[in-house]
Parts: sequence; C-alpha cells; structure tokens
Amino acid sequence: MEGLSSLQFQEAARNFNALKETLDNEILRQFSPKEQATIRERQQVLSSLAYFIGKDFKIPVELNKPCEGWHWDFEKNVIRIDPKDLLEKSMDYLRFVISHEGGHRRISRTDFIPLEQWNEPGFAFMMNAIEDPRDNNFVVESYPKFREQMMLAYEEDLDFEAKAKTAAGKKLGRQPRFLQAGFEYIKQWYREATDQEFKIDEKLPEDIRHTVEKTLTAAQDSWWRYPSRKEADSGEAVITRYAKSSYKVNRDKIWPEFKKLVEEDIKDQELAEALKDLQKTSGAGDKNELPEPLKDKLTPEQRKELVDALNKSIEAINKPGFIDLSTLSQELQDKIKEHIESLPPEEKQKLQEQAKAAIAAFDKEIADQLQGKLVKNPEQKAESKKVEKPGKPSEKKEEEPIAPQELSPEELKSLNEFKETLEKAKKKDRTIYEQKRREVLPIIDALENDLREIFTARRANQWKRGFRTGKRIDLKKRIQEKAKKVSAADSRAWQRRELPQEKDYAITILNDLSGSMRGQKIQEDFKGKIVISEVLNRLSIKTEILGFNDRLHEYQKFNEPMSNEVREHMGGMLQEVNSARAQWTDDGWALEEASRRLGKQAATEKILIVLSDGQPEPSPSHNGQEYNLTTIVEKIIKETNQKLIGLGIGPGTEHVRSYYPNSLANISLKEMADKLATLIKEIIANSDTL
Repeated sequence: MEGLSSLQFQEAARNFNALKETLDNEILRQFSPKEQATIRERQQVLSSLAYFIGKDFKIPVELNKPCEGWHWDFEKNVIRIDPKDLLEKSMDYLRFVISHEGGHRRISRTDFIPLEQWNEPGFAFMMNAIEDPRDNNFVVESYPKFREQMMLAYEEDLDFEAKAKTAAGKKLGRQPRFLQAGFEYIKQWYREATDQEFKIDEKLPEDIRHTVEKTLTAAQDSWWRYPSRKEADSGEAVITRYAKSSYKVNRDKIWPEFKKLVEEDIKDQELAEALKDLQKTSGAGDKNELPEPLKDKLTPEQRKELVDALNKSIEAINKPGFIDLSTLSQELQDKIKEHIESLPPEEKQKLQEQAKAAIAAFDKEIADQLQGKLVKNPEQKAESKKVEKPGKPSEKKEEEPIAPQELSPEELKSLNEFKETLEKAKKKDRTIYEQKRREVLPIIDALENDLREIFTARRANQWKRGFRTGKRIDLKKRIQEKAKKVSAADSRAWQRRELPQEKDYAITILNDLSGSMRGQKIQEDFKGKIVISEVLNRLSIKTEILGFNDRLHEYQKFNEPMSNEVREHMGGMLQEVNSARAQWTDDGWALEEASRRLGKQAATEKILIVLSDGQPEPSPSHNGQEYNLTTIVEKIIKETNQKLIGLGIGPGTEHVRSYYPNSLANISLKEMADKLATLIKEIIANSDTL
C-alpha cells in the first residue's frame, strides 16, 4: 500500500490481530466451518481496503448480525458488515461497497449543516443523491482499480431504485417527485462515468424533467468538487472546505428548485392522508358515510370510484392504508383537493403536518440507505453532543455561517482548472490507456523485438566482403584462402564498411472518429493505435497520431515525446466518437491536412495510414469538390513521395479499396491490434515495394 509509513503498517497489523480476538463467536456459529473460513478471509481483505481508503487505522471491521446489512457505529468507530453478503456477494461487489464506504469516510462531511435544514423533507435525500457520485469520483480518481468494481456493483444494484419506489408505493401511495429526481441525478452521473452524454429519461413527468434539466449542471459542478488524493492527505481542513463548497452549490443552486418538487409531493401527501382518514370514518362497504361536503362535490360515478378504492385498500391490508393515487382519475383527485382546501384551518393544518411527517420519515429512510455509512450526519452529531454535554443545545453552532471557511478564490480557480481537466478525463484518461495497453502488451513487446531485429540486420549488412584491401579482415574467408594456398597479395578476404543506408521514417496515423466508430470498433481500434504509438516511440521513429470527424484532433505531434500527457489525451478518442462532431466524416479534408503536415517532415520514408469504417459524410464546412476523397488520394499519390495506405475497420468496408490503391478491408475487430502490428512490420521491412 503506497504512501503508508511503517508505523501505520504496524498499527494496521495490530488492528488485524485485535479483529481476530473480537470476532463474535455467536455470529460465526451460525455458519459451517468452511463458511467461517470464507467470512474471515474476506473480512480481512475488506478490512485492509477500509484502512487504505478511509485512512482511519483505528477503525475495526467487525461482523454484523446476518441480514442486518452494513453499518458504522460512529460512537464506537466500528464498521459492521453483513456476513451473509461476505458469503453470497462477489468479491468485486464487496470491494466496491467497502471502497465506496471508505471514500465516504475520507471526504464526506455533513456535520456542519444546520440541523434544521437537514431535517427539511427531501433535503437529506437530495444531498446524498449528489454526495454519492462525489464520493465515487474521488475514489475512482485516487484509486483507479475501483472503476471496474464500481461499474459492476452499480449494475448489480440498479434495482435499488425499484425497491425504493416499491417502498414509496406502500408507505406514501405513490412515487414522490423528489425521489425520482434524486435517482435521475445518479443516473446522469452514471452516464457520465460510463462515457455517455447526459440524457434525461423522457418518461419522467414534465415537472421532474424540468427540475433535473435546470439543476443538472449545478449537480455536476457539485459532484466534481472533491479534494485530490494529495489534498485529502494534507488534512481535515482541506477536506471540510471541499465538502462545504459542494454543500453550498447544493443549497443555493439545486435545493430551491428541488424543494418545489418536495412541496408538490407534500400537497399530494395531504390528499393521501385525507383518503386514509376517509377509510377510518367511512367503513368498508358503506357508500353513505363520505363527508357531506365532499359527497356534494362528486358525481355518482366519482363517489363509486372513491368508495371502491377505499374498500379495495382496506381489504388488501385489513386496515386503513395509503391508496395508490394513480388508480384515481385526475378529475376525482382535483375534487378531493378542492374539498381539502375548504376544510377548517385546524383540519388543514393537521393534514399538512401529517403529510410533512410522512414525507420526512420516508426521506430519512431512503437517505439513510443511500448515505455513506461511515459518515456522521448532523442528527448524529447533535445526539453525540447531547451525550457529551447534557442540557446544552447543539443546534446553535450548526447555524454558524460557512463563508469564512469556503474555498478561497485561488482554490476555486484551481478547482475549476482541475474540473476542466477531469471533464477531459474522458478525453485524457491515463487509466483507460493503461488498462488497454496492458491488454496488448505482448503484441507491443513482440513487434518491438521484430523491428529491432530488422534494424540490427540492416546494420550488420553494412560491411561488404570480397575486397583486396579494407578496414576489417574476414577471418573465415582468409582461413579458407590459406587452405587453398591463396597468397596475401591475391587475398580477397578484406571487408569495407559502406556508409549507413538506414531509412529515416515519418509515420502518420489518421483515425476516423465519427459516430459509426462507437462501441467495440473504437475499443479495438484504440488498442491498435496504442501498439503503433508505443512501439514507434520506443524506436524513436517520428510519429503523428491524428483523429478526425468534422475537425482534426491532435493526439501526438511529430517530434513530441511520448508522455503521460499524450497517453491521457489519446484516451479521449474513446469519447470523441460520442460527441456532436461525430455525425460527420470529413475524410477528404482531413486526409489533405494530414498529408500537408507529413510533407513538412525531413524523412526519406513518409507513410500515411488511414483507418476508417464508413463512407465519407462531409460536414457543411468541407463538402466542396476540392475535398473529394478520390481527388485528394490521387493528388497525394501523384504529387508527393508519401506511401498512402487505407484500412477498413470491421465488416462491410470493401469501399476502402475503391478509394485507396494500397488497402486492407474488412479487418476483424478482434484482430485489429495484430493486423496493425503486422502492417507496421511490413512497412518497415519492405517500404520500397509499397
């Protein structure tokens, strides 16, 4: 574990030993010896992750009671994990949960939020719906291996929303707006994390869609406001400043709009509470005990619809409960709301209080499930203070303004610059590059060795044999001559070294980044470019990597050394195919530009390789006849000394042959990296024959 001192390792080791001594034998007795061994082994692995990410080397990881989930006892500073999960869930899932929770422990801070605000219905859920993505962003950036586990676990946990909605139906009689909006933020973050454009669910009601659309940019800003790993290591003050900065965005830019949804939910809940009260007063099967003021507002059909719904709900659970409002016509709901508005003030106030209490209770239940389990919230802090200092209110301190500890202008500037960098993380993602590079590393190493052998063989052949005089004698030849009694004067065993004739190469890779390259095509194509760029740069061969759609994208320029920055930038190819620019394929214009740049290189061998999968689809900026692909190809072949090669990526790319005389079509995606490696090898070995 990098960055840990020997003392920290010793502390962690002592905690592991203490962990073994404090295992609850009563819990373990419920499992077989084999299951106990699995639980202990996985528990220890997860403990190390909790220590590593949470940076709390005094927090033990203990077993919770089976089926009681994961919990952090903030008073005792103990993580308790569900042993059933340790047996039934995959290790990737378990690593995700503990890493996610460790991330919360590391950067999530909410105890500075005024308790009064935290307890507003819907506020805690909104905070946690944005804090969860903020936590994941921190962990992914700081510990890249977390990405794969995170995606897997989120895919396995997509039913969490469905479970929450089911619970809402049972407890509230409908799906509250704020619940749907909160989960939509998480979905949009997930789309961003998986390199997709934001796309709000079209099935959402209009008011929810409007709220999410209006606040999504702020939510994105908030979940990018987290400390770097180095900053988090520097101390609590920086961590808290970032948390407060994120909170301020949520409070000032999201909550005012989000709160409107909550207020509408409370109005709907007043209706649900009124219907529940009607169940208590009307009685099952009795159609004549609806309140007279309400009965007078309803048509006979509406009375029957309402009484049937009341009876059906009572019969389902044998007691009054919430009615699914979606089963009632909108006209009937409006009539009941009119009735509620006409009630005496004290009755209306009672319904409002019941509605707020129901929404608040549901908000707390769902927020608690979503909230980081290793983070103390304002309510927990208040309870803690009551224990520490009985009789002294905790709320006053919670109302202190946060402005003095907000991020400074310099820090905000740095954060914005950092955010811009991370916005390009999809375009400049070293993690993605390294992951793909590892997959093709054997091909890279093999190609490098093959090319080095070619160059070595060429250098070896620079000594010519058969001369009467020279700089070096061929001993084998001279021994043979002596056996044949050839005199020294007549010997032809001398060698002369000729001037080096090694070719000087400049190679351009021009890559189609239009929308048709999405999916597996760009994934496999990217691996191929990694092979080319890594090998050519290792051999100091001048290389330029370009991409195109309606513009030219520079990933590595000639004479630019391969660096982490270049690798990160190349990762952007995977996202560029999803951009708005990707609807165009300006082949002719891009090819002419790439050829012009290559022509400026002082190299004896200039090679231009074009990778594409579709027909030209020029943008309005480059659709003139002067950019016709066939015309440009002919011009390059006739007027330059460049070797031009076209590659058709995937099936159905026979058209490449009609544009490029030197071409390969229908290259299998699975063979992409191998094919490119073979092509480069043939180019270096036999460029004279191209």
